[in-house]
Amino acid sequence: MRFALQAGLALRNGQRTLEVVRELEGGSYLLEDVITRRPIEYTRQRLVGDIQAKKLVIIVGEKPLTDGEDSVEPPIVVDLSTLSAKERASLDYRLLYVRALQKGKVSRGQRAKVAVVIAETAAKNGHTRPPSATAVMLWARKYQTACMNVVALIDAHRRRRSPRRLHETVEKTIWKVLKRSYFTTARHTLQFAHDDLKRELKALCKSGEIPAEEAQVPYSTLQRRVKTVDLYQRVASREGVARARIVCRTAFPEGFASYAMQSVQIDHTPLNWVVICDRTGLPLGRPLLTIAICAYSGYIVGFYLSFYGPGMTSVSGVVRNAIQIKDDLVACAGLKNAWLSGGLSDEFVVDNGLEFHSFSFKTMAMTLGVDLTYCRVRTPWLKPQVERFFSTLNTLTLLKGKITKTVANVLRIDPYKDAAITFSDLVKGLMMFVVDVHAQQPNWHKMATPHELLVESLAQIPPVQYPSSLDELKLATGMSKYLTLGKGGIEMMGLPFGCVDFSRVINKHGSGLKLLCKWDPDDIFNLHVLDPDGFTWHTAECRWKHYAKGLSFNQHRLIRDFGRKTLTSPEREKGLLDAKLALHDHWMDATTSRGRADALQAGRYQNMTSSKVLAGDALEPSAPSPLMLVLPLEALPADAPIPTFDSFSYANP
Repeated sequence: MRFALQAGLALRNGQRTLEVVRELEGGSYLLEDVITRRPIEYTRQRLVGDIQAKKLVIIVGEKPLTDGEDSVEPPIVVDLSTLSAKERASLDYRLLYVRALQKGKVSRGQRAKVAVVIAETAAKNGHTRPPSATAVMLWARKYQTACMNVVALIDAHRRRRSPRRLHETVEKTIWKVLKRSYFTTARHTLQFAHDDLKRELKALCKSGEIPAEEAQVPYSTLQRRVKTVDLYQRVASREGVARARIVCRTAFPEGFASYAMQSVQIDHTPLNWVVICDRTGLPLGRPLLTIAICAYSGYIVGFYLSFYGPGMTSVSGVVRNAIQIKDDLVACAGLKNAWLSGGLSDEFVVDNGLEFHSFSFKTMAMTLGVDLTYCRVRTPWLKPQVERFFSTLNTLTLLKGKITKTVANVLRIDPYKDAAITFSDLVKGLMMFVVDVHAQQPNWHKMATPHELLVESLAQIPPVQYPSSLDELKLATGMSKYLTLGKGGIEMMGLPFGCVDFSRVINKHGSGLKLLCKWDPDDIFNLHVLDPDGFTWHTAECRWKHYAKGLSFNQHRLIRDFGRKTLTSPEREKGLLDAKLALHDHWMDATTSRGRADALQAGRYQNMTSSKVLAGDALEPSAPSPLMLVLPLEALPADAPIPTFDSFSYANP
């Protein structure tokens, strides 16, 4: 294929299309992105070198080529020296007549002129049997259609597959024996199947179905037949499907990610360190780390650290962190490098956790316009980048508070007693590791760092996309659930929510309507409710402002769980049961039928007289004072000096 560096030449750089605009002084060329009109200057040597190295692909015609489409060029032979002498002579012979048409300025449709050129070329080179005009016109069409590629003139018989020479009955017998004796869970050897095949062929020969010369099949032929079966099917038939998936494990059918932010992998892992509280200095336990990593470059685009466990709160936090621009965070932490933000990705690659199959997560992905890809169970190699990053966390040099395995005869320090890192310092340390260390470590498979791979790929793809507003981002990454709208508003986990717009909705649709509600998992003070008539969101506030302001969803859930356990404690249940029985006995005693004599006798026992009633409080007898066992002088506390204590604080200076 030939090309000229002229204005209008269209080139494909990744997913971006560049166009040659003009030639500059000094042998440079100005190219522009057809979408953003960003100018790019190339020297002649760099431009031609990138085209020849296939870094820049020439767009032929009006439609650019994509990875999934077939190219107009035929399969290219790596080295023409691999052709035989006969094939090389045939190629030179055809190329001679095709180039003769080009030198004579004759198009392939001018048959009469083509015949004249053929006669002149044959006489000049001494060919006694020149090709026909139809053949030369066909060669010229193949050569020009393939963009002047000489491979198009190679005889197609070179790629022809030779037919099998065995008898049809023998072929059927081979596959029947292989299915019966080799591709089974008994896992017999191939020699066993070959012996079984010999017996079958002898029986067929005796019955006259095949001739005697066809009754011999070499062992190597049987090996070749076995290798024609896919490796996955071979292993699955003999060792099971689970073993076949492990042996033939690979990425998804679409292949590996070919550009940045095409695929973002999300997963959780508990850290192997015990952290302490910044305020009290008490150990808090092992936090859970949730990360989002670009599958193409291995760059960490976001992380979220919490004690909530794997759930929608952690997933929502890491998605929000991955999308937002983090320049302010880098400036506050004093990092050396920038934390790049890739914006919205094309797909999320996740496992089969309950949080990833929840209604809230699927609604979040649909709102953001991101596809979801779920990995098969027990196939961690389908998201290798995130698993590889988790293994690098053990290389951190933080020793105090680290959780280690129990080894015999080795002293193990309790991490809860040895913990020394605060939660805020751990977050800052992880940020330094993600931005300044991990992103700058070279990937020896791709011979570049994750930071370089991401920057280079972002320059070749269309501009990244971001949500139009922070409110839209909060709605998209928030938790969601269908709740019932009653006359008193909406109640979510015991919290009442209401707004003025609810009255209009109830007047039109009535109460008891199920509405889609979303809330920020880090602050449940506001509840966003979707109007049933359209796409308008109403913001309802919690009526318990002093309680819900700044309260997270998990905090409220833990408070309710604690209150529920307190109300259902055995002591409280026993006291409530005794009170119910006492009330029942009271009603029974108060309503028991008594005779006149019994009633009169009861009045006499209680000394019921008018003087007692008129006396008021004096009617109730005073209880006798208990016997004093300690003298008043002995009950006084002794005067003792108050000891002094040293104080300390965990607050940062």
